[in-house]
Amino acid sequence: MKNWIAFSLVAVFASGCAHHNNVRPSADGKHYVNLTAETREAAGKEALEQANHYCDEQERGYAYIQNEDITYMGSMPEQEYLQKRNIATAVETAGTAMWILGENAVDDVGAAMSIGGGIAEDSMGEPYQITLAFSCK
Repeated sequence: MKNWIAFSLVAVFASGCAHHNNVRPSADGKHYVNLTAETREAAGKEALEQANHYCDEQERGYAYIQNEDITYMGSMPEQEYLQKRNIATAVETAGTAMWILGENAVDDVGAAMSIGGGIAEDSMGEPYQITLAFSCK
């Protein structure tokens, strides 16, 4: 049991160390973050978190954003993607509620909806690409 706890703690700490794995540092002080995400908001939030974490780890304050470019790179039109993503999220949310609150066959249907909605969301990928240029100040 002690070995399992020790292994779990090492895994948690090791995974926490790579929080800025999408940062591309440069010698001139203008660094970049390049990543993909499911939404524009998630892309911006994750890029800023990684930039701030990088600056904090370098003991140089916070990230000062110089340029931010978010591009939709999906295979379907953006509005169609957003509509399908919203539907999948709604199905997952309703299914989770039915799974928790339902009885008999209702909770079985809820479980299927919740899992199916999650699979649908994941299958649409991460079509938003962000390139964030920053310096630490």
